[in-house]
Amino acid sequence: MGLRLSQALIAKGNRVRALCLPGDASAAKARALGAETAFGDITDPDALGKALEGVRIVFHLAAVLLSPGRPEVFRQVNANGTRNLIAAAEIAGVSHFIYVSSISVAYPRGNAYARSKAQGEEYVKASRLAWTIVRPTLAYEDGGAAEFMAFLAHLRRSRSVWLPQGGRARKNPVYVEDLAAGFVALPGNATAYGKTYVFSGGEALTLREMAVLLLAHMGGPKPVRNLPAWLCLAAVGAAWIVSLATRRPPFFTWQTYTGLIQDADFAPDLARAELGYAPRPFRAGVANLNSLRDCLRPK
Repeated sequence: MGLRLSQALIAKGNRVRALCLPGDASAAKARALGAETAFGDITDPDALGKALEGVRIVFHLAAVLLSPGRPEVFRQVNANGTRNLIAAAEIAGVSHFIYVSSISVAYPRGNAYARSKAQGEEYVKASRLAWTIVRPTLAYEDGGAAEFMAFLAHLRRSRSVWLPQGGRARKNPVYVEDLAAGFVALPGNATAYGKTYVFSGGEALTLREMAVLLLAHMGGPKPVRNLPAWLCLAAVGAAWIVSLATRRPPFFTWQTYTGLIQDADFAPDLARAELGYAPRPFRAGVANLNSLRDCLRPK
């Protein structure tokens, strides 16, 4: 997402500085796009001052999305890291702070990830900065987005696709390129100050419908079956016990379960009206996933 955003901002004539973790392979890719790079970790307040020198606008995309073995990392990075970056941005005189949160903060059933992003939102709203919050839904693109790739891996390795509640939860996946197009409408846009936008896709469909579309793209259908709630909850508990015994990340978590059973078909009406946001339908986005066609084709 950060690379897509950098590319879109540079194409509009902006100078971009990307904050990268030391040793991050994406740093070379950012430089190849024409971005400057700075190195640091948002959990280290002392590393942020120099990175923000001369910066007018901050896009805060840094986050841990999946941490099955160490849920405390969500708080350390997503919440406390956001607080650190806000403090550094206030000192640097940043004119607009754009925080990329998550649609999961609106879920009735929370988890450690959603709580950390919600806490980040509270830090943003309490700051002295002009701010905008964006809540993307499930992001996807060709070969990218961690949660989407995990879902694809499940579709590929299973003879039958087992989905909690039969996959009836409604989703609204968003193509990363469309996210970037929405992001570039925000910098310095006074209309967006103090606003929270949903950046979802252009089509709501059930998780089951998503699976069927992706399986067709990957080379062929598979049975999609119902995984009862009681069995999911038992699997969460068993996975945690196995994780404690083996010291390996659990194979199934509460975060995964709550993400799969809750609706996330929020419409991007405010973003459409105020920003000209125009995401493509999932069916159109899937047609662009060309590199996945061969590497994920069932064998």
